[in-house]
Amino acid sequence: MEHIVGIGGYAVSGDAADVIKTFALGTCVGLVYYSMRKRVLGMSHIQLPNSRAMRTNDNLSRFADTAPEHLMKEMMQKFGVSKSEIHISLYGGIESVAAGDCFKIGEKNIATVKASLKALGLLYTDVDTGGNDSRTLVSYVSSGVVEVVKRPMTMRGVAMTRPGAAPGAASARPGGLPARPGGLPPRPGMR
Repeated sequence: MEHIVGIGGYAVSGDAADVIKTFALGTCVGLVYYSMRKRVLGMSHIQLPNSRAMRTNDNLSRFADTAPEHLMKEMMQKFGVSKSEIHISLYGGIESVAAGDCFKIGEKNIATVKASLKALGLLYTDVDTGGNDSRTLVSYVSSGVVEVVKRPMTMRGVAMTRPGAAPGAASARPGGLPARPGGLPPRPGMR
């Protein structure tokens, strides 16, 4: 099954056939947790840094100060994952392409997620943050592989590539292992 994580949303799965995706991370941060032992993957699409700045903050996965703990608890309670086995990856949090951006939401999101993880005693190992490229994440529950598709951001949004031109892509796998061992071909429908 394919799970799509929207802005401020999250998904957790222990089904090896599942794929969890989120699209066009700009200043938002994609937080991915993976348990190799339990084969459980969780993803949050974090929109804003501080839940206390909002009048209604009941969506814990929306904020950088609450999403790390919320995602951890979901994996622990629903799948029996232990805190010590969670492999953590961070994506997104780009620099604004707008001149004179005083809000710096991407930088604040990254800093707040890192501080929240530290307060929980969680270590992150894979980081692909900052810069000016939007990131789309495709993660596989069976392996923990996270494929990252990057596209340059413009003042009007995500830049489109010419027909036939491949967008930038990279992959991460827990423990720094190659994403496609043995040169396996991409999964159907994936670039």
